[in-house]
Amino acid sequence: MASPQDESDVHPKADAELVTGAAAFAARAIEMIGGARTDLALMTQELDRRVYGTEAFGDALRHFVLQHGHTKARVLVNNTQAAIANSPRLIELGRALTSFVEFRELLPARRLAIREEYLVTDGRLLLCRETPQNLEAKYYGQSPHLARLKLKDYDVLWNESPPAQELRKLSL
Repeated sequence: MASPQDESDVHPKADAELVTGAAAFAARAIEMIGGARTDLALMTQELDRRVYGTEAFGDALRHFVLQHGHTKARVLVNNTQAAIANSPRLIELGRALTSFVEFRELLPARRLAIREEYLVTDGRLLLCRETPQNLEAKYYGQSPHLARLKLKDYDVLWNESPPAQELRKLSL
């Protein structure tokens, strides 16, 4: 996969809203899921419990996938062991709704290279931060072109990644 293009090269007029802190990131992610209609693509390092381990996030995801028969949530995880520890509620939701929520894990060769965390909904909205520890993120609500480019990169990673068996077999 080619390295992602610099956002300013891709769409020079893309306006990003700065999102600061884990709580603000979580609130924006929940808002995005609440407005999504068909597709959710999440690239996560370890399902940060402050964002994805909350009841509010789980409820928003459950509502999203159950709203229509054709919705799909794809979650690409870098570190499955940390994901199990951080967000067992979300993983249980995925296990209960396997037709709607799918987890895959990055190939070992990609794990060190891919450090960013992002969410794309319906190929229109994008929320991203360079690393999960980064306190600042960018939200692109009016840049569907940028969201589609990020989703294209995501699809390459998704298609080469195997199902995350550890997340499917978890029993709590």
